[in-house]
Amino acid sequence: MRAFRIFLAGLGVACGSATVLAQNPLLSTKPTIPAPTASAGQLPPMSALMSTAQPTDLLTTPATGLPSQSIPGAVYSPWCGDHPAGALGTGANGPVTYELYARSGPSFIAESGGFNGTLQTGYVFQGGGRTLLFNPAGDAAWVFDIGLSYTFNKGNGLANPIRVSANSVKGSDPADDFTFPVGVRALKRTSLNFGLGREWFLNGPGVLGQAPDTNWRFGTDIGGRWGTASVGFEPQDDPGGYRRRHGIYHGIYFGTGVNWEKNFGGWILLAGFRAEYSYNWTNLIPPLDGDIQDVNLLGMIGVRF
Repeated sequence: MRAFRIFLAGLGVACGSATVLAQNPLLSTKPTIPAPTASAGQLPPMSALMSTAQPTDLLTTPATGLPSQSIPGAVYSPWCGDHPAGALGTGANGPVTYELYARSGPSFIAESGGFNGTLQTGYVFQGGGRTLLFNPAGDAAWVFDIGLSYTFNKGNGLANPIRVSANSVKGSDPADDFTFPVGVRALKRTSLNFGLGREWFLNGPGVLGQAPDTNWRFGTDIGGRWGTASVGFEPQDDPGGYRRRHGIYHGIYFGTGVNWEKNFGGWILLAGFRAEYSYNWTNLIPPLDGDIQDVNLLGMIGVRF
């Protein structure tokens, strides 16, 4: 009997709920979903996803056109010519460009200490790369230079012998401490070069994308060298024989030059002339002074990009 009463109470609750739903349409109907405006598989129009505000360049601020400081990493390419002058560069100056070069020419001995009279005019080969940091106007640039050089000077042999320490020559007895006469057969030097300079462009900007069809430029620089040197000897008491001395050398140089440039749009060809004075410290002919001063007159060709 008790179970029958519980069944009737539950039935009454169900009937009351149905009556409430029937009298309130907001509760009795399902919510409707608006039909999509685009066909299946397509995205809605972009205008529906974007605000009505005017779009702005994410890389620049509308007022100045310079890179926005509010977006970390939003910068122009470091390559020259593709951003406003003053927008990027060392110290927020002009753009940065790069060039490769090759040089060659005679090397004249100006002063050679203990080598005096033993070496002939030689030749030098140089190659390397430069980084040019332009000013905002693009008509001048600071230059960082790194490269390699090889210099060869033929000797006069036994026609002008010098006396060197026996124990300083490879192949001699280390116990020997006397000097003996030798002729210099050749001096060879190979070095790493590094320098800092300044370039001025005479007919307009040197920046790629702004440069005139042809241009002239003048520059000067100072730098250092570090490398290896070797000298070959011919002993006076052994004509036709060979001895060699090898060691580390270092030096400084001062250079100046002028270049003509031709603009090819995506790159610039340059060709010119360079004069260079260098002082080199060696210890190749003890007990004599092995320092060498030379002047190099070099033709140069290269490309800037």
